[in-house]
Amino acid sequence: MNEVVVDIGVNLTHRAFRKHWRGVVQRALNAGVTKLILTGTSIHGSEECLHLCQTWLDETGEKNLYATVGIHPHDAKTWNEQSYVKMKEMLGHPLAVAVGECGLDFNRNFSAREDQIHAFREQVKLAVELNMPLFLHEREAHHDLVKVLDEIETAGGSLPPIVVHCFTGTNEEAIEYIQREYYIGFTGTICKKERGAPLRAVLPSIPLEQIMVETDAPFMGFQKGRKSSEPADCIEVARKLAETIDTNFSIVCETTTANALDFFRIKE
Repeated sequence: MNEVVVDIGVNLTHRAFRKHWRGVVQRALNAGVTKLILTGTSIHGSEECLHLCQTWLDETGEKNLYATVGIHPHDAKTWNEQSYVKMKEMLGHPLAVAVGECGLDFNRNFSAREDQIHAFREQVKLAVELNMPLFLHEREAHHDLVKVLDEIETAGGSLPPIVVHCFTGTNEEAIEYIQREYYIGFTGTICKKERGAPLRAVLPSIPLEQIMVETDAPFMGFQKGRKSSEPADCIEVARKLAETIDTNFSIVCETTTANALDFFRIKE
């Protein structure tokens, strides 16, 4: 039996995929990537993700595509009083599986930090209200991210399951996330010789039961001969993970897949 994985972060509505997204999905399925979680990063983008998920289901009868619904920190400046209502409505869709991509990005600061914190706080509140998993983005904002989460929990909100996707932080930050019982998502960056070295050094500190794999396609490309990535590449992320933590490839695929299905509450 061929090994299978779940790619928890795919930007399938990106212009790089728009004209041939069905082929991208089929190549992923052929490679053993049986479920793709499409990343919603804005109100419109989340709507597009859900449309692709529903279109694929209608055309094939298969539930291979699911979506997150959220506003990325880059777009936090677009948050308004209607954002909460619109997101809540979309999260009622049967193929919507998490709140996000939301969080804080103090690396690029495309939105003001106060706007990012406000939009993030509101989305965490929504996840708490709906008891839906949180799909988080964090760049150079670890302290402020956990501060917002702690504030909401202290105020009486019971936090749902959390994954910090596309992790690029330090070993200390990873350990804190693990101690908080969050999941961590790793992309093809771990496959890059030099750029991936710090992340490969982090991996042995993290229990496999708290790791998920992803491509963040078309970003985070690592295959020779092309700059972009595809969800089909996710199987190679799992292979590098297995090599790095010296664990059987089949076990890595089985465990990370189980983690993802459990986290996003997807029933086979």
